[in-house]
Amino acid sequence: YTINKYEAQRMVDFINVQNPDIILLVGDIIDASLEPLIEQDMGSILRQLKAPLGVYACPGNHEYRKEGESKIEYLNKSGITMLMDSAVLVDSSFYVVGREDWIIQDRLSTEQLLNKYNVDKNKPIFLLNHSPYDLNEDAKANVDIALYGHTHHGQVFPGNLATSLKFEVAHGYKKKSNTNVYVTSGLALAGPQHRIATVSEVVVLEVGME
Repeated sequence: YTINKYEAQRMVDFINVQNPDIILLVGDIIDASLEPLIEQDMGSILRQLKAPLGVYACPGNHEYRKEGESKIEYLNKSGITMLMDSAVLVDSSFYVVGREDWIIQDRLSTEQLLNKYNVDKNKPIFLLNHSPYDLNEDAKANVDIALYGHTHHGQVFPGNLATSLKFEVAHGYKKKSNTNVYVTSGLALAGPQHRIATVSEVVVLEVGME
């Protein structure tokens, strides 16, 4: 309820104005309950996200707080392709791979996931993995770009100091082996409507295919 349909519309408009080729979301799209989304018909707003190559997401831990299956179904019906330990080949050119959140104890490892879907490692691989707890696993799988969220970079001071101590990358970019890592602080928030000493962001990545 802290993010109403007008804020949701503003966020969708801000994403669309970037004219993205593809939109990738790294989880925690729905916080706790579906009720406020249904009441305000936010699905119609989410369906306005436009990119010629599609809109994809992996689940975050908040998707599983309650009504997990219903949340995933709602997002799929709202035009967001949820990748839950699954992979898709986009435009015959590159893969988008989405991992389950780490709270799913029997989720596949990154390497197992790539093998399951016979991912051709000669093509670029974009990995969506909500929580940046183990960057080594994804880097060892030799994905090209690994995208994460979860941390909010602490959201409010001194939480940003705590997340910087807890995570190898709490916010921003790092090259790890051959993998380009980016952890976003997120567009919105959880709980109170405050960001102190952190930023909200839409990350625009310009990727050159060689």
